[in-house]
Amino acid sequence: YMGFAFAGWLILGPYHIKFRTLNTASECMYSLINGDDMFATFYEMGQTSWLPWLYSRFYLYIFISLFIYVVLSMMISIIMDVYEAVKDYQENGFPKTDLHEFIECCDDRPESGCYRLEGETACSIFCCCRRGRANSYEPMIVQS
Repeated sequence: YMGFAFAGWLILGPYHIKFRTLNTASECMYSLINGDDMFATFYEMGQTSWLPWLYSRFYLYIFISLFIYVVLSMMISIIMDVYEAVKDYQENGFPKTDLHEFIECCDDRPESGCYRLEGETACSIFCCCRRGRANSYEPMIVQS
């Protein structure tokens, strides 16, 4: 976009009022993307000599074709792809992460005692407060 803005400002600036400054060139191109001022922009370039007129035709046709038909279509396709993915997730559920797959393959319940250190009793909701001891780095013992 900025390349087209600089090219329009440098080459078409002396011949067209909408390309006199970089700011107005950018505003003109933004309005062309939205479909505004197309006829007025083409009509005002018809009043210059033939070489700037020819360049302006190629410049405007390429810019309009590239941005309206290619870039905006690509944006629409990205939005539609995300919509289809969300729709598929709603119908079939979200895909399982590695953590969910690991949890599913584990058969032991948290109450089973397999996840306690030796000598610990059943925890309350504040069991993490008792683990502040310096020698609490003993390996976990799995009871079978």
